[in-house]
Amino acid sequence: MDTKMTISVRDLVSYVYRTGSIDERFQTNTSLVEGTAIHQEVQKKYKEKDESEVFMEYEFHQEGFSLMVQGRCDGLLDTEEGPVIDEIKSTARDLEEIDDTTYPLYWAQAKGYAFIYATQEELQNIRVQLTYVQKKTKEKKRILRTFTYEELHQFMKDTVSEYASYARILLHIREQKEKTVPDLNFPFPSYRDGQRKLAGSVYRTIEEKRNLFAQAPTGIGKTISTLFPAIKALQLDDMERIYYLTAKTITRATAEEALLKMGETGLRLRSVTLTAKDKICFQEETICQPEYCEFADGYYDRINGAIVDILLHETQMTRSIIESYARKHKVCPFEFSLDLTDVCDVIIGDYNYIFDPRVSLKRLMPDRKKKTALLVDESHNLVERAREMYSASVTKQSYESVAAEWEGEEENLVKVADAIGKDLDRFYSPKEEFIQLEQVPGELEENIERFLAEAEALFTGEYGRGKV
Repeated sequence: MDTKMTISVRDLVSYVYRTGSIDERFQTNTSLVEGTAIHQEVQKKYKEKDESEVFMEYEFHQEGFSLMVQGRCDGLLDTEEGPVIDEIKSTARDLEEIDDTTYPLYWAQAKGYAFIYATQEELQNIRVQLTYVQKKTKEKKRILRTFTYEELHQFMKDTVSEYASYARILLHIREQKEKTVPDLNFPFPSYRDGQRKLAGSVYRTIEEKRNLFAQAPTGIGKTISTLFPAIKALQLDDMERIYYLTAKTITRATAEEALLKMGETGLRLRSVTLTAKDKICFQEETICQPEYCEFADGYYDRINGAIVDILLHETQMTRSIIESYARKHKVCPFEFSLDLTDVCDVIIGDYNYIFDPRVSLKRLMPDRKKKTALLVDESHNLVERAREMYSASVTKQSYESVAAEWEGEEENLVKVADAIGKDLDRFYSPKEEFIQLEQVPGELEENIERFLAEAEALFTGEYGRGKV
C-alpha cells in the first residue's frame, strides 16, 4: 500500500481546528470570484520585492505513513525587520469586531505556511500577518504577530499528530479502492446491445479528457454503462472522483442501485448522495442558527467524529444512511453530506451542485475539477435548468414582507425594501403574472444592491435574534 498522502495546509488545519456552529461560516462567507478579486486587489499593492501566491511544501513522517503538506500562501513580504507571511481574508463583519483571537482557523493556516518557510530558510522566528478586507467598504485591517520556530514546529507537530488517525482511515479507504477497482468486472453476465460500445466510449473520453454526448434508447442501461467505465477510470493517475448529476430523484436511485450491484461483486469505494437542504433538514423550518437548530449548534465540534464513524462502517451513504448518522452524532444532515464530498469517490446529486453559480460546491476548487469526471444524466434537461440558474426573479411580495416585519426596528432596511416595491410597481400589469425584462433598470439594480448590503450587515450582526 502507498503510505504517502498529500494535503493542503488549508484542508489540514480545517479538519483539526474547525469548531462552532454552521452559521459562523456566514461571518466571512464570500463567493470564489469575489474572494479572488479581493485577494488580487491587495496583492497588486505589494512592493516590488514582495511575492504573491508562493508555493510551499513540507513532508511530515508519522508512524506508518508520510504526509506531504503543501499550499500557496497569499503573500511573502520583504521588510527591513525580516520576511512576513501574509494571509488575506475577506469578511462581512465590522473590522472593529475582529482581533487576534477572532478566527483561530485563519491563524492556524498562516502558521502552517510560516513553519514551512521558516524551516526552509532556517529562521529562528518569523512574523505572520492576517489582512482582513471588509467586503462592503473595502477597508483593511492588518494584525501582525511574531512566532518562534519552536512554537511553529510544536504547533505543526501537534496538528499532524491530531490528523494522523483520520489520515490512516483515508489510507485504508484508498487501499480498498485501489485493490478492488482493477479487478472490477461488468456486474452482469453479458452486455446488452450497445452497452459495451457506450462503456468503452466513456472510458476513452475520461482518459483523453474530452467531452462525450451520447444518445441511447430507453432500456439500454445507460446508468451502469457510464458509471462502470468511469469507476474503472479511477485507476488513472489524474482521476480522483466522479460526479453523477441528474434532475430526477428516480435516476439518483438508479445510480445508487448500480453502485450497490458493483459492490456485490467486490467493489469497495465510498459514495454519497446529496439531498436538497429543505428536504433533508430535521427542523420544520430550515434556519441554520444555533438558537433554533440543535444540529447546527456546535456542528463543527461533532462533525469529525461523525465522518470517521460513517467512513468506517458504510460505503454507500444514501439519504437514509446520512440521516441515521446525523441523528446519532447530532449534526446537520445537509452539511454532513457536503463535508463527505471531500472524501467520497462518487457523488450523486442534482445539476445545481455543479452548474448553478449560486449554490454550486465552492469546495470543488479548480485543481480538483481537473481530476473529476462529470456524468450528466439526460443532459437535454440542462437547457431549461440553465435558464432558471442564470435568470434572476424579483417578487414584490418578498420585499413587502421584509418591510412589514422590520418596521420600527431597521429603518434603512425598510426604506430600501419600500423603494424596490415602488420600482416594481412601474412594471405592474393586471394582465401579466410575470414581467420579463431584457435589462434591469439602473435604479432598481442600485436599490437591490443596497438591500443586499443592508440585509447582509443585519444578518452578520443580528442573526442571534432568530428573525433573519
